[in-house]
Amino acid sequence: MRLCLACYGDRVATLLETATKLCFYPATKVRVDQSRPGEESDVQVGEKLVIVLPTPVREVGLIGFIDMLAMWGTDVLLCGGLTCGDLETLRKKGIRVEPWIGGAVDEVLNAWFSGRIQSVKMPGCAGCRGKQKRYGSEYNHKEGAEMKSEVVAVTSEGPLLEDMVDPRFGRAAGFVIMDLTKNEARYIDNGGSQTLAQGAGIQAAENVAQAGADLVISGFVGPKAFQALSAAGIRIIQNVEGVTVAQALDKYRRGELKVADAPNSRGHGNTGGKRQGAGGAR
Repeated sequence: MRLCLACYGDRVATLLETATKLCFYPATKVRVDQSRPGEESDVQVGEKLVIVLPTPVREVGLIGFIDMLAMWGTDVLLCGGLTCGDLETLRKKGIRVEPWIGGAVDEVLNAWFSGRIQSVKMPGCAGCRGKQKRYGSEYNHKEGAEMKSEVVAVTSEGPLLEDMVDPRFGRAAGFVIMDLTKNEARYIDNGGSQTLAQGAGIQAAENVAQAGADLVISGFVGPKAFQALSAAGIRIIQNVEGVTVAQALDKYRRGELKVADAPNSRGHGNTGGKRQGAGGAR
């Protein structure tokens, strides 16, 4: 049996479609020291095979990706977030998929071979299980309802709660990450995504997924970014602009903001609505 990790750098890619490297290993472990029966000994992972993709999986396409897995005799795939349709297609092809995995390659391998793969599942990712959702049974936060652990990422023009909401998602200056339960905020700079000619929305989605966000509040979100966020189990609130980050969070707490079911921007500079946004992928 052969195991494949869909990676970005030295970590499992947060989203399968952003993976740029496939790492293959024998799917079973071999004990190095057998002299002490019943005692734990070092695990020999076996020969590693690394395939660097010329483009991310999203550009290779699902069928091309499945063909690559078949070419290298893959039985098990460990990956990040993916759509329910892609998950079903992979499983129908006879590939065992363990989705919603996060962490460094060595950490994930250790968890797999020691039978602790659940320990490296992304927090709150329920996967494709009907109507089950991340952190709670409702998409909209209701005033007075019991608050679950929830992390909200707000596109921001600066690092402070008093800064204005950046109406762009992919090319936002950064994200204020607010843990509503602990009432703690931190800031993630999004400068790397701003410099990308293409794929800014996808990269921004990976950034907020890595930050553990359950919900994104922004002005305009393009279709690719919307799909990537949805695949990672992250809810999306759009059409928020002209207010500070703190004001946007207060509106959410009061139940005044609704979660979107479709993007409001066509991306690459067009919002898809009446307002025309300024430049770049959303």
